[in-house]
Amino acid sequence: MTRPAAGARRYRLDRSATPAGWAEPARLDDTQRAVVEHPGGPLLVLAGPGTGKTTTLVEAVAHRVEAGLDLGSILVLTFGRRAARELSERITARVGAAVGGTVAWTFHAWCYAVLREFPRPGDPPPRLLTGPERFTRLRDLIEGSREIGRPRWPASLRVCLRTRGFAEEVEALLSRARAVGLDPAGLAELAVRAGRPDWAALAEFYTDYLDTLGFEGAVDYPELGHRAVALVRDPELGHAPRARYRAVFVDEYQDVDPAQERLLAALAAGGADVVAFGDPDQSIYAFRGARVRGLLDFPTRFRRADGSPADVRALGVCRRMTPSVLAASRQVASRLPMSGLPVAALRAHRALVSAEPDQAGQVEALSFPSEGAETEAIADLLRREHLTGGVPWHRMAVLTRSAEALPPVARALTAAGVPVDMAGDEPPLAARPAAALLLTALRCADDPASLTAADTRALLLSPLGGADPAGLRALGRALREHARAAEEPATVQEPATVQEPAAVEEPAAVEPAAAGSPEPDAAGSPEPDTEDARAARGLASSAELIRAALADPASIPDGVDAELARPVTEVGALLRAASRRSGGAPVDALWALWEGTGWPARLRRAAASGYGATRRAAEADLDAVVALFDAVGRLGERRGPGGGARGLIADLTSQDFAADSRAGAEVRPDAVRLLTAHRAKGLEWDVVVVRGVQDGAWPDLRAQHSLLGAEQLDAPERGGLRPPETSRDRWAEERRLFYVAVTRARRRLVVTAVDTAGEEGVTGENGSRRGEFLTELGVRVTDGSTWTPRPLNLASLVATLRRLAVEPTASPALRRATHRRLAALAAAADHGDRPLVPAAHPDRWWGARELTSSEVPVVPADEPIRLSGSSLSSLRDCSLRWFLEHEAHAGRPATSAQSFGRVVHALADEVTSGRTPATLAALDARLDTVWRQVAFEAQWRSDQERAAARDALARFLDWHAAERGRVLVGSEQRFSVDLTVDGRPVRLRGSIDRLELDAAGHVHVIDFKTGRAAVAPRDLAEHVQLGTYQLAIREGAVDPGSFPDRRQGTGDRGGERLERPGDAPPEAPARAEPAAPPEAAQAAWPAGRGDRPAVPGGAELVHLRRDADGDRTGPREPGEPAGPPQIQRQEALPAGRSWVDELLGQAVRTITTETFAPTPGPSCDYCSFRRSCPAWPAEGGQVVD
Repeated sequence: MTRPAAGARRYRLDRSATPAGWAEPARLDDTQRAVVEHPGGPLLVLAGPGTGKTTTLVEAVAHRVEAGLDLGSILVLTFGRRAARELSERITARVGAAVGGTVAWTFHAWCYAVLREFPRPGDPPPRLLTGPERFTRLRDLIEGSREIGRPRWPASLRVCLRTRGFAEEVEALLSRARAVGLDPAGLAELAVRAGRPDWAALAEFYTDYLDTLGFEGAVDYPELGHRAVALVRDPELGHAPRARYRAVFVDEYQDVDPAQERLLAALAAGGADVVAFGDPDQSIYAFRGARVRGLLDFPTRFRRADGSPADVRALGVCRRMTPSVLAASRQVASRLPMSGLPVAALRAHRALVSAEPDQAGQVEALSFPSEGAETEAIADLLRREHLTGGVPWHRMAVLTRSAEALPPVARALTAAGVPVDMAGDEPPLAARPAAALLLTALRCADDPASLTAADTRALLLSPLGGADPAGLRALGRALREHARAAEEPATVQEPATVQEPAAVEEPAAVEPAAAGSPEPDAAGSPEPDTEDARAARGLASSAELIRAALADPASIPDGVDAELARPVTEVGALLRAASRRSGGAPVDALWALWEGTGWPARLRRAAASGYGATRRAAEADLDAVVALFDAVGRLGERRGPGGGARGLIADLTSQDFAADSRAGAEVRPDAVRLLTAHRAKGLEWDVVVVRGVQDGAWPDLRAQHSLLGAEQLDAPERGGLRPPETSRDRWAEERRLFYVAVTRARRRLVVTAVDTAGEEGVTGENGSRRGEFLTELGVRVTDGSTWTPRPLNLASLVATLRRLAVEPTASPALRRATHRRLAALAAAADHGDRPLVPAAHPDRWWGARELTSSEVPVVPADEPIRLSGSSLSSLRDCSLRWFLEHEAHAGRPATSAQSFGRVVHALADEVTSGRTPATLAALDARLDTVWRQVAFEAQWRSDQERAAARDALARFLDWHAAERGRVLVGSEQRFSVDLTVDGRPVRLRGSIDRLELDAAGHVHVIDFKTGRAAVAPRDLAEHVQLGTYQLAIREGAVDPGSFPDRRQGTGDRGGERLERPGDAPPEAPARAEPAAPPEAAQAAWPAGRGDRPAVPGGAELVHLRRDADGDRTGPREPGEPAGPPQIQRQEALPAGRSWVDELLGQAVRTITTETFAPTPGPSCDYCSFRRSCPAWPAEGGQVVD
């Protein structure tokens, strides 16, 4: 891409073409010569597929020039800019003239040019709206009509006025009305005759729309044709354009709409000969207003000077298709209706002969049992044609009936190694990744206050910033540490008075769906470090800190690593450079963003020398950037010098679909074209696959009705209303579309269908039957269900060779040959010395490598090993899983079940600490305020879990009010205690939901569970989490100096007796003798208490989602009260060394020796890593070969 000179405002890719030279006269057959030498007057040329229509048109123009007619008096009209450019180049090359203007035009381009050349006195030249701009105007006017109440829409339409679909319906009806020649008054009159109040409202809306365009000096595409017809018909203004042309050649006449027919008739009335090339069998654009009847009526509409019908000639030699493909196309054509034209001409048109009767070709009709089998066979067919037949990818195509069928086919072919160039509806320019990135950067440069955390992440991770997610996380941590060290909030916030549920951390789950007691993991800090917890402490989140750094890179603390901060400083400098230019033309700021990094050079390299998806992505990004600069240039012309970046961005982001770009790509990649049959018209390939020819898909005989009935409008001279479409009409339209598809093939035609019908021909559930068209090719339909060839791709080849290289039964000679081939593949490289088949090199075979060990220990010897109850549980169950979750941080994100647990734990703590009244009504109201923080995939699931949360809190209140002969001494009690285990320092950390003290001075641990499953009785005695809490209490994690007075009926805050007044304390359950506290811990406890240190008295699991009898885990019926929760008790740790001490020692040895081995067990059922675990080879074992 090159930067234009100042003020030029044009951007283009450097794809200069050599100027066309002189061209020799083409060799014509007799039918072509008859057309070229036609003496004059109107002429209809029936040109079938591949009959040399374009060549004949070029030679006919050259013949008239050679006969003395000035080239400037010849007008050539066609459809599509590419076709117009090709015709212009061929005509100028053929006549050998240096033409100062355009020879061939699209209809719209000529209409726009003539309106600008011959404006009405006092009128400025019209400004043409693009398709997206027109659609935006319509949506704005519809929204405005709702506000002012004009027009008065029928009640049946008011509910849909704001929808995109209604705007599309209005656009289609107004376009149709203009095409058939209806103005607002004509539409209003037709509304009265047809009894259509919606058309009456649309007629009034139509007037407002045209007035708006007139006020803006704008014109849309449908209006172009209408105004051009009015101009040419004007007795005074139209004289010059009518007199200018003596001959008008029209390509693809079967595609003209009524407005274009009227334009041609107006030119013919001025004395111009109209020569039309068309094919009634390829009339497939009825949905755009084109009518096959228009072509059939040509001879009578464009009469000779003596009043006789126009001549009709047919081209009779096909130069595209081989005899076999041509014969198949004749079979389809023979079933198309013949009417309205001379019989001899139609017969000559249908009876095409091949220009090369001895050329080999192939036609196949295949049926498959499923769409997957169909696509797999198509992929294999294309690969074999390319690899064994030598057919370039770009000379093959797959055609479908509808655009909806394209994406899944594209994905399947790409996965099979077939490069795909899919032609479909482009997304809006602002939605294409490269353009969206530049527009985001432009907005942030023009308006720095609009920079959000999401913008920051997108910019830094984009090609402009070059950061990676891990680097951003590290930068966020570094900025947080500096924010903490500054001892002042990075963002001014009120300290949270209530700990939000999301701030409570969840341990690694011991139960599949349980949300257990909040504990930090082994690598975390003693304080919660979630985004919500940081916000509660008045600290900004990592995302907000990075956003602030990007907004002002100078604010980055000196201690932050420069390499971590590099993406922020570079993108910040880029935005500031663009900001300095944003005061002028937005395009200058946009150019600064584009050229300010190495991204353009990387894209150019990837597009020029990349492979596969990398190259295609680079080409797509370059196309998007070219289209963006083209659109910005056009909008700048229309908006004038005062238009700023903000207005430009608003214009582009408001567009709902892609505009037609002047910078459209002319160089297509070497890939298989994948497109609909409608888009394939006018194109051809060596190999064509027509896919999905089954009942219900192709032919699609469903009636095509729209909400507003645009398809019912017709020209006023034909009564204004079209008769309803019949089944016969639909069959003919679908067969013509199928005919267009099969005639795109030169050498090989393959037509496929899905056929799941049984032996009786009855289709099963969700089944399909092959369509009738599959049997119209004149060849036998072959069952493709047995199509199971070996994949022809490098991945399959390398896999086969690697398997043979270690196959025990393979002969030495076969192994040596395999090794030679693998070595050759591994050595293959491109001109940049990059390996073409890296998977063939043994260095890429993971199983061939020795196991490695890190030079850096998991925990340095001089640092404590940080463990929690969940860590110990995870290490006991599977040390490999512990390492992947706690050290590699590869675990799954938090689930809604864990969020459920956080909410219930937080609200229980609010009640325990006295911040929320201990009533269900208060908790229910509080639950409403925090439930929005819990994300669910569906609303019904959220409602179900909301009811379950209410029941869990009701059970908690029942348990909270019950007497247990103990006093409350702590809630959400965090602890950290340092131990020495096997000579290594260990820091045991965690958070206990609730601590209670009994009359004997023993501390009881309460752990709330919100999972649906209870712990198996056999596992309760050695429940790791409860045992870890008791061990921590025994080792001094709880300070008894903070306990309330334990005398009956007294206590500090939160230390009330939990007995009900008048009740006798229950008999204490039998338990083992509590362990004596260590002397070191006793010495550290505050003096003056007169009591011995805290001693663990046991632990309990309180299951808030389970009734006491364990039968109920789900929400209750409305009005049904929740009972007490199920409680499971673990007895106090015995005196001396216990099972927890043994487990702790084993965990320390595992971490110290770094022997993280997989351990199959029940926890595997909900392990995130099962599919890649060597303990489960059937699901994803270790690579060994």
